Amino acid sequence: MKKRVLLIAVICGGLMFTACDLLRDTLKSTVKEPEVTLKSVDFVEVDFNGLTLLNTVEVKNNNSIDIPLPKIDWDLFVLENPFLNGVLLSDGPLTSNRATEVKFPVSLNYVELITTLIALAETDDNAMYKIKMIAHIPVPELGNLSWPFEHEGIIPIIRAPDITVASAPKASLTYSGIPIPGISIPSGGKIDFALNVKNNSNVAVTVNDLSYDFKVSNNSLSKGGVPDKPRIEPGKTEKITVEFPLTAADIANVALISILNNSNFNYDLTGAYKFGIPEFPLLNEVGDSFNFKR
Repeated sequence: MKKRVLLIAVICGGLMFTACDLLRDTLKSTVKEPEVTLKSVDFVEVDFNGLTLLNTVEVKNNNSIDIPLPKIDWDLFVLENPFLNGVLLSDGPLTSNRATEVKFPVSLNYVELITTLIALAETDDNAMYKIKMIAHIPVPELGNLSWPFEHEGIIPIIRAPDITVASAPKASLTYSGIPIPGISIPSGGKIDFALNVKNNSNVAVTVNDLSYDFKVSNNSLSKGGVPDKPRIEPGKTEKITVEFPLTAADIANVALISILNNSNFNYDLTGAYKFGIPEFPLLNEVGDSFNFKR
């Protein structure tokens, strides 16, 4: 009797192990590997101190069960030399039968970057980078799977431009109407000036906005901007000409007329600019203010 029970137990145990093996083999044949792709590498934030590189990895879980989000190891190389590295650890699952985007930013400081480039005996205009990533995903019955990625490009180094006065503001007055004996009163006119804007960045920029406030003897004569959005190539200088009209109301003050008639009048020209980066449209506009007095 005992031998019969033992034999039945052995047979049942064998059947259970066989069933488990069959179940495991079935799972392995039915569990699908996730589809992992590097969706984008974009520069999304920038100022004169540095910028942020946003990496987006898409993971598509083609299974009917949730699996853990991947761990991503990343290394950033500048001119093929290690510069930064890190690990992205994510919480939560990859939802079954859905694609999930995993985003992680990498922030770069220009001072550290340029110091590294100088140490490598290269100019900072050649800021080539490569980012290497490895996504690790634990998949049931398949174990820990890894997917490597690489992306390379140029790091845009945005520097403040050199803005100088190309031609000082010059007033031209017009006279018309009924003359008054002994008095010459202008009925209008214009003021024009030009600024030189040198692009000190290693990528082309567009002057998306250049606003100004022009004052003479504490009188604000005109406020305006440059609408054309001129493009300036790296290291190049663009001459931006500004011209605005003077109304009779602007020059009604007799003292102001005397000032404008003198080609060496003192003035206060304040303004601000904003740059756009055509090659990197996701970058925010970056700018600053300027001030010229005479």
